[in-house]
Amino acid sequence: MSGESHIASSVNPEFEIPLRSGEAFCFPPIVQWDALARDNAAALDRLAVPLAGVPLAEVRRQARPEVLTAAAAYAKALGLVAAAPGARNPLVVTGHQPTFFHPGIWLKHLVVDRVARETGGIGLSMSVDTDTPQEIGADVPRREGRELRLVHETLLRVDPDVPYEAIDAPSATDWQAFVYRLHAHLDTVPLPEAMQALQAFAETAGTPTRETNFVRFLTAARRRYEGNRPYGELAVSLLSGCQAFKRFAWHLLSDGVHFAAVYNKHLAAYRARYKVRTSAQPFPDLAFDADRQELPFWILSNRRRQPLFVQRRGRTIRLFAGPTHVLDADAAAGPDVLHDVALRGRALALTAFSRLCLADLFVHGVGGGRYDRVTDGVIRDFFGIEPPAYAVATATLHLPLQAFDPTAERHTLERRVLEIQHNPDRLIPHPTPAQQGQVDEKRALIVALEGGALSRRERRAATQRIREINESLARALTTELTDVKERQSAFERGGEATAAATHRDYPYCLFSPHAVDELIDGLLQQGR
Repeated sequence: MSGESHIASSVNPEFEIPLRSGEAFCFPPIVQWDALARDNAAALDRLAVPLAGVPLAEVRRQARPEVLTAAAAYAKALGLVAAAPGARNPLVVTGHQPTFFHPGIWLKHLVVDRVARETGGIGLSMSVDTDTPQEIGADVPRREGRELRLVHETLLRVDPDVPYEAIDAPSATDWQAFVYRLHAHLDTVPLPEAMQALQAFAETAGTPTRETNFVRFLTAARRRYEGNRPYGELAVSLLSGCQAFKRFAWHLLSDGVHFAAVYNKHLAAYRARYKVRTSAQPFPDLAFDADRQELPFWILSNRRRQPLFVQRRGRTIRLFAGPTHVLDADAAAGPDVLHDVALRGRALALTAFSRLCLADLFVHGVGGGRYDRVTDGVIRDFFGIEPPAYAVATATLHLPLQAFDPTAERHTLERRVLEIQHNPDRLIPHPTPAQQGQVDEKRALIVALEGGALSRRERRAATQRIREINESLARALTTELTDVKERQSAFERGGEATAAATHRDYPYCLFSPHAVDELIDGLLQQGR
């Protein structure tokens, strides 16, 4: 299979989130992405493996213009400029829930755009509006007196089974109040650059109206804030209505029990390999309830989602949304029977479809990059093909709150305690004659130990004597030691300040797009 070396290399590294602000992670290096995408496309576009009776290569040829046409229409509805849908150059895809995500996730979107523009390809971001948020809001730092702490402001709350796509935009009053609260918190620190960023974002967002939903409002706000970037946008709810996605889903539904067995097997293998002890990670097993098999899809009904179950009765395939019967279809009917079913892909089904049927290269964050090793196993096992390679990109950006982070002083205090305990002779400014005698004795013992002429018994005795001298001399520093430990205790109580100062999940609207562009500039230099 063409590009096999690329594919093998994409599953080996242990992806790690950068720890320090201003660091970005990318695998493989961005300079390899264009070749990787072309290798993936060349391999996938000649595969004859069938999806509901149609070769995968043909499904890809049908999916691309269908999805890009839908993305162009979506961009137009949002007032955005998107790339022309007819181009055949590499299609680079990413996606995330439509919320106030952190700059590391934002980098995925902007790097997809940059790579597409520099290689003549097309970038596409998918808003995963089929997930359920329960709460939508943003983290922000706040200063109270001399203390810094992390606070969370909520914009919207919804019921647990209501997905993003069914959430109305906030009222103008609620939106303005939310932005005002974020501003008020920032003003206590203060953080002028973050406040300027938030102000610019709020101005480009405008005022929400009841004619739009939350996803369209926030997506349009983010895209206007980013400036004129031509990468495409498409909500997953709209992607799910495409014929290519229905065909992919029907292929899985037609062999649901087998697919679920493969799915659960590779989840178990992942948990064993990475010593994951909870059955909910990276996502739950597919359940078998009586004679109904759960599959990795949702069905949307009355603005709420329910898990999809499939039941085979001879040649009849029965679909259920949770306990509710939805559809009976002949097994030979094909994907057209799903036309009126509001089917939505869950995590693995969505990324498997995107990687196999649509993208030439899919870009994950670190979490998705780890979890998609399960998808790799399912693709190999269920479809019988080598999975296309994917890329991983992320970054860490902190707000400029270093002055509030006591980590450095905490380390200084830790070193001071060790000095008092192990080298008190260096810290006594004016030793008494008795203390000076102990200092001289300790130095002589150290010289003897370093000389190597002592027996094992003599070495143990010398080491023990040095400990006794240290303890004796340290008594003269009791007051300082007590003070240092009290300051350490105060820092432990003030751990919230460190958490707030080094928080990675502050929303993208507190940062400038230029800050992320600079990280991408650095990534583009790697490997050149």
